[in-house]
Amino acid sequence: MEYINPVYEKAAVDLVPYSSDYQEQYRKIYNECYHEMREALNIKPFDFIQDESFFKNGMEDVFLLLEGEDLIGSVALKGNEIDDLIVSPYYQGRGYGKKILLWALDNIKSERIFLHVADWNKRAIGLYKKYGFEIVETEVIG
Repeated sequence: MEYINPVYEKAAVDLVPYSSDYQEQYRKIYNECYHEMREALNIKPFDFIQDESFFKNGMEDVFLLLEGEDLIGSVALKGNEIDDLIVSPYYQGRGYGKKILLWALDNIKSERIFLHVADWNKRAIGLYKKYGFEIVETEVIG
């Protein structure tokens, strides 16, 4: 999806750079959020983060939304792409996905902004469309 019809709304949250202090919470939430998709597409392992090697590279692009010591969700900003926007299942349905998306749009340093989303994730697609993204390409995975 590409950010084509910008919706100007200020983010109401601040995210912080990834810290290894939240590694176990991040692993748990990431696996919970992607397990269903990976299983539906038969992409193994279904729980993607298996060990510490995942955390060795690329975490400098990851930003966390925290409430006290609890990890609510996160997003990765990779060049002109918003990636891995996740919200803990415990916090889903409370508007945190929107808040993280708006923060990402405020903080990404690019004229053209893209993201990928699984076509079965109707809730995420609805959120992205509401905030100015349009489907520009589809690809088959699995």
